[in-house]
Amino acid sequence: MLDEKTPKTAQETKEKALRLLGARSYGTEELRRKLLLFGYPEDGIEEALSFCTEYGFLDDSRYSRALAADLSNLKKYGKRRIRAELYHRGLGDADVEQALAGIEDDDDELRRLIEKKLGGNFDKKSIDKAIRYFLYRGYEFSDIKRITEELKADEL
Repeated sequence: MLDEKTPKTAQETKEKALRLLGARSYGTEELRRKLLLFGYPEDGIEEALSFCTEYGFLDDSRYSRALAADLSNLKKYGKRRIRAELYHRGLGDADVEQALAGIEDDDDELRRLIEKKLGGNFDKKSIDKAIRYFLYRGYEFSDIKRITEELKADEL
């Protein structure tokens, strides 16, 4: 991806940043990394990031809230996994915590997901597999275990 031909100007960097933001949302650090990957100079990147932030094209707070909501609603991730994803994208502590505050712990949703995953099969192997699956998805072990035991008791 690195382009070795000529040094890029600040204007070209700004235009590339705007094109990237036109395709999808980015956090500040994520966009910085992307522009560096394309070979843009660091001084031009800082100017482009300042411009995008000043005009509201780049807002880490808004981005973190939207991303957390998408990960929760679309991918059905738990809070632990959402936190990890947000940190991985370079978002700061304050933005991550603010985004997580907007996500509700929904036992009914987790119950529905576990029921679907188990499909009425409550043998030890299936339960262990479901627990590992939901731990990976970012749910708390205590919640998974409690709901699994409730479902198993209801089935018997």
